[in-house]
Amino acid sequence: MWNIWDLGVQALYYFDADVGSELTLSTQLRIRRVKKSEKQSYGQLSGKDHGLGWGFGGPLSFVLECVSQTSRELEATMKRLAISLLLFKHDMGLNNELPWFRLRWGRWGAWESDRLPPLKDADLDYEPMSFPRYRLTLGEVNSFRIFWSVCNQTNWHNTLFVAGKRLLQAQWREEEHVLEDRLIDLMIACEALVLKGEHNKGDNIAHRVGKLQKEQISHLEKRAIDELGLAYKLRNDVVHEGEFSSSNLAQVPFPEEFTRHVEQYLRIGMVNYVDMMNQGQSKTNIIQYLDSLR
Repeated sequence: MWNIWDLGVQALYYFDADVGSELTLSTQLRIRRVKKSEKQSYGQLSGKDHGLGWGFGGPLSFVLECVSQTSRELEATMKRLAISLLLFKHDMGLNNELPWFRLRWGRWGAWESDRLPPLKDADLDYEPMSFPRYRLTLGEVNSFRIFWSVCNQTNWHNTLFVAGKRLLQAQWREEEHVLEDRLIDLMIACEALVLKGEHNKGDNIAHRVGKLQKEQISHLEKRAIDELGLAYKLRNDVVHEGEFSSSNLAQVPFPEEFTRHVEQYLRIGMVNYVDMMNQGQSKTNIIQYLDSLR
């Protein structure tokens, strides 16, 4: 039976994977190499490439492609996959720069099938990427398929999408005050994840997200609680005063590294949060459990 399905395409800038033509996740979802004609057209969409290659300020070798019966379902699936890609790389060492990719909406169309359109190998671009990138190695590809299966079958709470969206936004901040904006994005994500309309926000965020580390990497718990508490103070400085206070900033000798730490705590926390939701726990149950660990 033939139906008109929405076809969504998102460009994955700075993304690379050790796969042939595509990484198939279902009959309706895949990450595939761009076509030569697409690479040219995407590059023409923006004049701001900053000398890095293709449009939107980054090289383009892969796109995310999905078909769905409704635009709303399509957008939710693609957003969930983009968030899952970032969460998959949650356990990088704290002293290493976290991998990332730039997510931008691509072109929309329609495909008269319940499956993705076939790829012609001759049309695909196999030029190797020579830029810093988010990369799925050969050994990670199957692991990601399993991780995605868990993430996809979980009934995500709306606030989990809010947290994920802010995590995505934090990846490509280019404004003058990039550190301030990234930190605010990350703290909003933490707030969406573990708060439910109570006071003592900074203390609750620090302890709850910190306790989420214990489920994955136990030795990070105390460090995460301390740094997340400071991160919330820095967030308040920017929101209420317009800049970091000298006293709080003095506790952060390397702001960029500190912000990467906060991002990693969020990633680890979200991975464990998804796992709890997959076990049938609600947001309220998760918060109550984390508070019981104090």
